[in-house]
Amino acid sequence: MKMKLTLIKKILFYIILFFPAFLLISCNDKPSDLAVNLLPDTVKIETISTFDTVLITGKQVYMPKYPIFNTGAVFIGRHDDLIASTLLNFAWLPDTLGNLKEDQIESVVMNMFPERYAYGDTIGGSFGFDIYQVTKAWRPDSTTYDSLFVSPANYFGEKITSWDGKIELKDTIDKIQINLPAKLIIEWLKTEMKLDSATNTMKPKRIPNWGLAFIPKENSNVVHRFIGSAPNQMISTSIIVTYKNTGQDTVSYLNLLSGVDVTYLKTSNVDTNSIVVQNGLNYWTKIDFDLTMIPKFSGIHKAQFELTLDPSKSRNGNVPLDSVLEMGYFIDNQRVNGFTYYGARESGSNKYIFSSITSIVQYHNKYGKTFTLELMPNSIFNQARELERLTFYGLNATEVEKRPQLKVIYSLNPAYLEPQK
Repeated sequence: MKMKLTLIKKILFYIILFFPAFLLISCNDKPSDLAVNLLPDTVKIETISTFDTVLITGKQVYMPKYPIFNTGAVFIGRHDDLIASTLLNFAWLPDTLGNLKEDQIESVVMNMFPERYAYGDTIGGSFGFDIYQVTKAWRPDSTTYDSLFVSPANYFGEKITSWDGKIELKDTIDKIQINLPAKLIIEWLKTEMKLDSATNTMKPKRIPNWGLAFIPKENSNVVHRFIGSAPNQMISTSIIVTYKNTGQDTVSYLNLLSGVDVTYLKTSNVDTNSIVVQNGLNYWTKIDFDLTMIPKFSGIHKAQFELTLDPSKSRNGNVPLDSVLEMGYFIDNQRVNGFTYYGARESGSNKYIFSSITSIVQYHNKYGKTFTLELMPNSIFNQARELERLTFYGLNATEVEKRPQLKVIYSLNPAYLEPQK
C-alpha cells in the first residue's frame, strides 16, 4: 500500500514539473492571421505637427453673406476708420389715420435707448448723428454699405434733424429724446385706395415708407450701441405721436416701434496677411488644411489647433476681447455646420487653443482629402452686439512659434504593417 502511494506521488510530481514546459512550447506557435492584427506590439504611434510638416496651406479673410439684423442692438458712430450707420423702419403704422392733418399733431417724440457698450473714446469722445428720411426701398439681406453711401447713394432725402451730446455710460443710462416734424408722420400715414381681395372692395391702404437713417457726424470719435428691435423684445427705438381727435377736444397717442433695423459698418484697415475675426463687421477667416500625408484609415487620437493673438493689431471697446472663438466646417452652401469647435484663450497668455478638432481630421482621413475650417465669433451675441477685432499671427509670421499650430497624434492601422501578399 505504501509503495502505491509513493508511485502516485511520483507521477503527480512529474506532471507538475513538465506541464509548464508544454505551455511554453505551445506559446511559440505562430498566431493566426486574424489575431496578428490584435497584437499590441503592432501599434505604431506617430506624431505630426506644423513644426515639421506643412499642414496649413492657406487662409482667406472675408465677409460671409450672413446678414445681421433685428438682433436687439444697433450701432451709430465713428472710431478710427470704422463707421457705423443704422437704418430703421417703424412698425404698427395704421391704415386708419390717412386723413389726419398736420395741425392736429401736438408732438412727435422719438425715444432712443443707449446701452453701456461703446467702442472708441468713451472718456472725452465727441458724438453726434444726423437723421435722414429714407426714400428708397432697402433690404437687410441685400442692401450694402457701398450701395447706400458710395453708389448709387440715392437712398436718402433731406436731413430731418440732428443730435449731439455725451452719453454717460452709467448703470442706468438716460434715454435720448428727439423731436421730429409733424409733416414726417403725416407722410407716413398717407393711404391710397386698393382692392381688398378678401372682400373684393376698395379699401384705404397705407403707402409704404422706408424709415429713417442715422448717420454719424464727421467729428464723432466713438461708436455707441442702442437697444434695437428683436423678437419678443418690449423696448426699442420708438416714436410717440400725440394728436387731437378730429372734431373733439380729446387727444390720442400713436406709439410706433422699430420693426426692422440694421447697422451698416465700414472699415478699410483689415490686415489680410493675418488671421482676423471681427464682430459687427463680421470678418471671418477660412483656414485650409492638408493632412493627406497621414495614411488613410489611421487611428486619429488627438488633433489640437492653436492661434496666437497679436494685441498690437487687435481692437476692443469697453469690454475685454472675446475669450472664446468658434470654428466650423460647413457641409453645403446653406452653411449647415457639420462640425463645430470652440477655442478658449489660455489664462495669462495670448494663445487661443482648440483642444480637439479630432473629429474633422478623422472624417477627412477616411477619404484622403484636404479641408477648410472657418474661424468666426462665438454666438450671435458677439457677432451682432460687439465690435471687437481679434487679429492673430498669420502663416508667414516672422516668429515661427507664433504662427498657427496644428499637432496630430495618430496610430497606423495594423494592416499597413503586414507584409504585402
